[in-house]
Amino acid sequence: MNNKNKNFGFTLLELMITVAIVGILSSIAIPSYSAYVTKSKRTEAKTEILRMAQLQESYYIQNLTYAKSHSNGLGFPAGTLYSETELYTITAEGQPTTCLGTSASPCTGYEIKAIPNINKAQAKDEKCTGFSILNTGRKGASGNSISSYYNADNIKECWG
Repeated sequence: MNNKNKNFGFTLLELMITVAIVGILSSIAIPSYSAYVTKSKRTEAKTEILRMAQLQESYYIQNLTYAKSHSNGLGFPAGTLYSETELYTITAEGQPTTCLGTSASPCTGYEIKAIPNINKAQAKDEKCTGFSILNTGRKGASGNSISSYYNADNIKECWG
């Protein structure tokens, strides 16, 4: 006997197994992808900090003092300074804090920081809540669990 009415479709069981497999794979892939995107966006903070440090060094060569702030000699407008896509707020501060960035009151160092902008998605990055660099080249990073910028594990996680 030859049955000409063969059904070519999926059974309910096959469909349920497929949906279960897709659900399991997505529950693994989506968090992993989100963590990768968050980590890759840290590059923006590091790039801005290093660019600002390069500007500070150029300013020092010309003036024998570091700039007091990003708007005092580095060519940026006064007010809040953001990274390219505004994921981070950037600050540059001459050291000691009492310096004026002039020959009479020179800044002998600087500290540049990048903090995630509270209104952007990068603020959810719990491992790297801030980046910093000093005029000596010392890099720092903070995380929610450890507030010190010079914890070796934070630096490795955030700058590595």
